[in-house]
Amino acid sequence: MTTLAQEFGFTADQVQAITSQAFDLIDAGDLDGAVVIFNGLLILNPTDAAIQAALGSVFHQQGKLSEARDAYDLAIALHGDTVLARVNRGDLRCKAGDLGGLEDLKIAARIPTAVQARAQALMRLYAR
Repeated sequence: MTTLAQEFGFTADQVQAITSQAFDLIDAGDLDGAVVIFNGLLILNPTDAAIQAALGSVFHQQGKLSEARDAYDLAIALHGDTVLARVNRGDLRCKAGDLGGLEDLKIAARIPTAVQARAQALMRLYAR
């Protein structure tokens, strides 16, 4: 399947530069601006699980928990090893009393990434 990003001739470096702009907006506290960029990136490539997970994270920070959960679900459906989505969805589920979220945290805790330690800490917290 050809994405719009490919059709329009976006290079991986260009997409990365746009993605970096979204993260810069998050760092500056402009979550709405980051949502706009992430949604644009998803129009260009709707199968990008990492961008879908990042969008979920922004929704999570905005307190839009239903939208965050939907974004995490889609990211995981696109790529089951999307650790950021697994950790954050697991946290959301456990906070809502759904201890099935521990399974997300267990999966994330097994994958060596920058958020692996967070997954392990959340597992200990919710397993009590």
